[in-house]
Amino acid sequence: MARLHPSVALIAHLSGHSPSYGLVSSDGRYQAVEVGGSTLIVDLHKRRHHRASGVYPRGFEGTALEVEGEETATAYLPAWTDLQHISLDNTPADFWSPWPDPRMAGAAPLAEVRPAEWTSGAPPVTERVPRSAGDWIAWLVALAVLVFFVLFGFNAITWALAGGWQWLWLAVGLPVFGIFSVLTVVFVVTTLRERRRVRIALQDLSLERGEGFRVGEPLELWLLGTVPAPQAGERTAAPERIGARLMRQSVRSDPDGGWTWVDECCDETVMTCDQTARAGRVCFAGELCAHAAPGDASQDASAQWSVELHDPAEVDGVPFFVARLRLLPARAMDKLTRPAIG
Repeated sequence: MARLHPSVALIAHLSGHSPSYGLVSSDGRYQAVEVGGSTLIVDLHKRRHHRASGVYPRGFEGTALEVEGEETATAYLPAWTDLQHISLDNTPADFWSPWPDPRMAGAAPLAEVRPAEWTSGAPPVTERVPRSAGDWIAWLVALAVLVFFVLFGFNAITWALAGGWQWLWLAVGLPVFGIFSVLTVVFVVTTLRERRRVRIALQDLSLERGEGFRVGEPLELWLLGTVPAPQAGERTAAPERIGARLMRQSVRSDPDGGWTWVDECCDETVMTCDQTARAGRVCFAGELCAHAAPGDASQDASAQWSVELHDPAEVDGVPFFVARLRLLPARAMDKLTRPAIG
């Protein structure tokens, strides 16, 4: 799923719905999201939005959005869907509506993403299929049988060259030699070139992070999961690394009276895989920390904090796991005094 702008969650929250799947235009200016059976379109450059009722987004073609309506069926015609193209250039004046001010409406609750299982979207990797000693012995026996019939067919052809009634061997040797020669070559090439896909995946995901965190103090993370069972023609494995980011989402007031969404990364780390942490499970451990800078609004109560996990092997870096964090108040550095013993 594409990373959606915070305004999408706010507009959907004010309408009483939660955003579903979303699409982003090639230039990154427009986003389209399915919200409550309608399509919400946002213009990130001019801070405006439009809601198209009764249609669902399918994809962008330049600055045009392709949407589809509800499936329609009759007793005489097969089911079909109504496809439309919404051009986002040269739209009427009443097409767009301004974004709601999050300082007045309040920020929408941060949407968490907690999938039960995850598969890496990085380019697939293949490897040779390992074979045991017993597999190689069986393969050599099968190869010996094929070679035997090839030699038998070749000898039958040579016997037919003697002439006379020996020409009858040609009817047997020629097809046997041709068929088993092809089978032998295919058998050897297929075995030596046999490869399987390595699928990087996890299931039964759970993130342990404590009850909250404080600015300036380390936040320890543990991602637990299991490697799913492989399907035919593949091997499943856990990723070697998982990227973690500590994100803060807030609204900043501008000097001119306006406002700006701020979605910033306060810290990031790479968690390595430890397959011996628990029986049958893999564990990724890491530590994040948000450092308070002079004039920084780290203790802003309206800010929303979260942990995002992503695959470092993927180019876009879109998180596959998002969990909210609760900001705890800073510790009071009170001095403890003991009564004098005299």
